[in-house]
Amino acid sequence: MNETVDTADPILHGQERAAKTFNRDRVRGACNGILETCLQTFGLLIVIREFHAPGSIKSLLVAAHPAGLLLTPITLFFFARLGWPAGTTVSRNYALAAVAFLTAALATNSVFFILGSLLAAMLLAQQMPLMVHIYTENYAPSRRGRLLSSSVALSVIVATIFSLAGGALLDLDLSHYRWLYALAAGAAIIASLAVSRIPSSPLSRSGGRNPLVNLALAWKDRIFGAMLGTWMLMGLGNLIVFPLRIEYMANPSYGIDATNAQIALATAVIPSLVRVFTTHLWGFFFDRYDFFLIRIALNAFALVSILLFFSSKTLWQLFLAGGILGFSTAGSNIAWSLWVTKFAAANKTSDYMSVHTFATGIRGVMAPFVGFAAIVALSPFTTAIISAGLIGASIVLLRPLRHWALFRTA
Repeated sequence: MNETVDTADPILHGQERAAKTFNRDRVRGACNGILETCLQTFGLLIVIREFHAPGSIKSLLVAAHPAGLLLTPITLFFFARLGWPAGTTVSRNYALAAVAFLTAALATNSVFFILGSLLAAMLLAQQMPLMVHIYTENYAPSRRGRLLSSSVALSVIVATIFSLAGGALLDLDLSHYRWLYALAAGAAIIASLAVSRIPSSPLSRSGGRNPLVNLALAWKDRIFGAMLGTWMLMGLGNLIVFPLRIEYMANPSYGIDATNAQIALATAVIPSLVRVFTTHLWGFFFDRYDFFLIRIALNAFALVSILLFFSSKTLWQLFLAGGILGFSTAGSNIAWSLWVTKFAAANKTSDYMSVHTFATGIRGVMAPFVGFAAIVALSPFTTAIISAGLIGASIVLLRPLRHWALFRTA
């Protein structure tokens, strides 16, 4: 049973509630390391090499999580009307995801494997607006970045270990993916139990009967809407090439034809190791420094990583590009998860986050289809140039947007 917030208890409302959230969220973060690695790395590898899926299926699998993000304004609307504490809702989503992972693990053909993977990804996509609601309630504004960074770091450590072990296991026999997905089902159950005990209150109910009413925030709050635009450019640029890293290394026609373990090392393990050692640093930056400047720096590192990766033909260059990606991703995860807390009132953070996740879903659904089509019609490096151009445009736009925001708050 989830612990609801007792606002009359100043102790629970303060340090004790933050400590409970921190400890249980770290368990959730560790489990997420397994869940995300299965879906983002091994899932695509399995449909490429075990099921020999066409590009449309690969795109569908990559687009599953973003498609789930598209649903967040609607699901948030109905979650609020159920009146459950936010932690209870997150817990039940994890339990359903466990069933989906188990379905994929037991599947005897590609159809049920893909359906289970799609459902798991879409369920996990519903979590972040709910978790932002919990973080806003339970963490002081001056410490959110650093407290969240601990959960993220644990997620990365587990993902690193799981990527190494899983890559080696798949090199022995691709059919061992069943064990990886069964383990993911167990991790989802553990996450469900951990989150169920996080203190939280129900979501605030938005007025009216329109589940998409929160989308109006994008033009009612002009700074917020403009920021969504820069996120769209950066996100599209990053997501177009994100799944292509595995394709670039796995497909012999691009001249690398890496092993499963080498692919896991370049796309998951090395980025994850760098994230472990730099996540807390970015959490400190997020709490202490101007968000716009942090976002500009993160975008610049992402741009460099993309150009280096897709111009590389040697493993050491690919590993270096993976390290730069990890450094950028360490800060981007925290910024993506918490940036709405810099713009929204405390009781509106989940509403703002649902708009942000909706916009993320739009670009996430578009990007893999564009990316896989582009890598066929164009060279990988040309695709990377287009991606870098979009990220570069976001950097250019962030500078005047920062001045606009400073002027409005002056």
